[in-house]
Amino acid sequence: MEKTNIEVDPKKCTQCHCCQLRCSLAFTGDFNPEKARIIIDPPDSIVFTDECLVGCSLCVRYCSYGAILRIKKPGGS
Repeated sequence: MEKTNIEVDPKKCTQCHCCQLRCSLAFTGDFNPEKARIIIDPPDSIVFTDECLVGCSLCVRYCSYGAILRIKKPGGS
């Protein structure tokens, strides 16, 4: 799934899995990357499942390396 409000740069990803851990905790109550709605597929892919909510952006908030960024839409937020 491609998200229009998020830009990914897999080259900056260190595979720390913080985004996956926060996502899985928020939506399943479990720290389990396999239950996350974001998939880190080394070495060059960060993708979102169909269950990923548009506008959620938890992964952006918890990515310390700038691999996942929120895009501001022109004329909007």
